[in-house]
Amino acid sequence: MNMKSMYYCLFAGLLLGSCSDNIYEVTDNGVVVKVQNPGNDNAKLIRLQVMGDKLIHVSATPEKRFSDDKSLIVIPQKEKTLFDVANNGDTVSISTNDINAYVLASTGELWFTDKNGKVILQENKGGGKTFTPIEIEGTKGYSIRQVFESPEDEAFYGLGQHQSEEFNYKGKNEELFQYNTKVSIPFIVSNKNYGVLLDSYS
Repeated sequence: MNMKSMYYCLFAGLLLGSCSDNIYEVTDNGVVVKVQNPGNDNAKLIRLQVMGDKLIHVSATPEKRFSDDKSLIVIPQKEKTLFDVANNGDTVSISTNDINAYVLASTGELWFTDKNGKVILQENKGGGKTFTPIEIEGTKGYSIRQVFESPEDEAFYGLGQHQSEEFNYKGKNEELFQYNTKVSIPFIVSNKNYGVLLDSYS
């Protein structure tokens, strides 16, 4: 996995409200944004689910609706976290007490900031997500690519136990699969004080 061009699989609401022009719909735990110009291989829907004041579950799909498959990683939250949803032109935002998440409705581009507006994590301009249709033994699916911006002084740690001498995965590649003493864990931590958990079993 190339940490400078990091890949990750994004995930899958009872819709409670909607905004003008149907750009987004508020759910009981977040918001679903309808990408206005998705193109052929980009996400059509982006979903943000608030799991805590510092934790937002991001899902994306190139389909017209999210899959009904249940996540094996994400567990139901015992307490509901308060959040606010706002729409400013082409940008839909969701805010908790600690972080803000933004989606550009025209492209699906996503970014996170702290309460002071400092960027924590940002996708590449134009969206950062691509879905390439594939078929394996008669089963259809997608090959997914996710790309984030990363400053030169950033370091990435985690990904489990691998048969290499790498500690900082910045600029490195690592294939995530289970084999002998190789143990893959789809979680990275940045020295910029955030982490990303990939909800993917492929």
